[in-house]
Amino acid sequence: MRDALRDEMIKKICIRDADNILDVGCGDGTFLHELTRWKDVEGYGIDESEDKILEARSNWPDLHFETSYSDFLSFDDNSFRVITVCDDFHTFKDPQKFVNEAFRVLIPGGRLYIGESALPDALRIVSNIPSYLTAGDNRRHSTYETLEYFKNAGLTKFRVYKKKHLLLVSAKKPLA
Repeated sequence: MRDALRDEMIKKICIRDADNILDVGCGDGTFLHELTRWKDVEGYGIDESEDKILEARSNWPDLHFETSYSDFLSFDDNSFRVITVCDDFHTFKDPQKFVNEAFRVLIPGGRLYIGESALPDALRIVSNIPSYLTAGDNRRHSTYETLEYFKNAGLTKFRVYKKKHLLLVSAKKPLA
């Protein structure tokens, strides 16, 4: 499922030469590499797992990787035209704080893309039960909830793309 989601996201995300791209929850860096390999861009990836970051640095030495958390992006304001999250948004401790941070580091006109498995509502609700009982971090968000995070942060021009069990939601930081 993750490979199919990654492939669909690569098809839908517009990358231009000279872009700065941030992949949050980058894991071993494969998705970031696939996004950046055909263009003259700067790619940055962050992940909570130090082991994954070490693997990413070893696999893709031309890209920039660091251990970091989604709710604190250690980048300057207006740094990235594209920010991606591929099948990791459901693990974020504070999704609204992440989207607020993404808004801060996006350049005006930049776009945030979040790709997740699209579970039917009943299955999504059932899969979230453990997070309610144990205060766990893994929580699948509805499309409506994700769009609400975007709206609360100030993002606009929402796009929702569904294909079978894949969901890609994106939004743009307004120009000035």
